[in-house]
Amino acid sequence: MIPKVQIRVEKWIAPKDAKGDAKEQMDVSYPLWAEIVQSSGNRTDTNGQTKLNKSKTFKIRFRPDWVLDSSWKLKYLQKRYSITSIERINEKRFNWLINGEG
Repeated sequence: MIPKVQIRVEKWIAPKDAKGDAKEQMDVSYPLWAEIVQSSGNRTDTNGQTKLNKSKTFKIRFRPDWVLDSSWKLKYLQKRYSITSIERINEKRFNWLINGEG
């Protein structure tokens, strides 16, 4: 059995300030439990710099009327993961399969 871990799901928005610049800030966040199904990592070379990317697949249970998009982020072990794909699943304990990259 895969253990459940606590994560935080955060919705980020980018309202414009008085100068017209978009400033990203957290709108709402929800703590919940998840199963980490898959974990992997890779290296990329961007402009001569090597970067380490880590991706994880999370199974979570959240409201069925939840509208998911790329403005949501997952926080696990003090690291934020941007959502790269979302899949609706039909299981007893979980209803979303989310891939995140951090």
